Amino acid sequence: MNGNKPIIGIAGLTNLNPRPGWRQTEFVITGCANVQAVMRNGGIPLVIPVDVLRSDAEAALAVCDGLLFPGGPDVTPWYYGEEPLPVIDIFEPDADDAWLKAGQVGLKRKIPMLGCCRGIQLLNVLMGGSLYQDVQLQGEGIIQHMQKFDRSYLTHHVNIEADTHLAGILGQGEHKVNSIHHQCVKVPGKGMRISAYAPDGTIEGIEDEEGLIIGVQWHPENLVDSNPEMNKLFKYLVDTAAKRAGKAD
Repeated sequence: MNGNKPIIGIAGLTNLNPRPGWRQTEFVITGCANVQAVMRNGGIPLVIPVDVLRSDAEAALAVCDGLLFPGGPDVTPWYYGEEPLPVIDIFEPDADDAWLKAGQVGLKRKIPMLGCCRGIQLLNVLMGGSLYQDVQLQGEGIIQHMQKFDRSYLTHHVNIEADTHLAGILGQGEHKVNSIHHQCVKVPGKGMRISAYAPDGTIEGIEDEEGLIIGVQWHPENLVDSNPEMNKLFKYLVDTAAKRAGKAD
């Protein structure tokens, strides 16, 4: 194994295994697609448990050159100054606390961070922004954002803004993406620029000025085969992490 490959920490979640006979055993989880996307694009994935991040995120991330915040449950509303509305789904304050602590370490150490779906929402809250607890709260004319087919299916378009880091990664203009969410960015956090919109105006991408924080509302990890250009997001994370850690070839 190439010892110079950058290590990409993946913020984990905790879940109960539903298999009979396992007696509700808890597991640290992330989607296999997250692990595979990092590996395919030259990084070494390291899934980090919620409890570890909550207790000592600084130590947990000491070996990480980049961070991936993947999909998952809704973000707890009180982290952006709201109480839960009836439209909200399951949220996990412990996981939010853990991921926000990881994000704070990322900001402090200037670790490149990529957020996908829940990840973009979490990063926006980290930067002081807010969320719509449901996309329908934006008003009339909202398109379907919770697709009814396989996660690799391309379901709607996004438009990537010119002169953004995201445009530098994927190209400006129209792109096809999947869509598996019911929450979205409302007010971008401090220092965050909107980099992509859906046709109905839903914010689909945000980034910071340096390009160390990139967030997309879709699930690129599930599109690396059906829309291979999405590998570029993970390649960007891995390459940026490698350069900052002095591991670039």
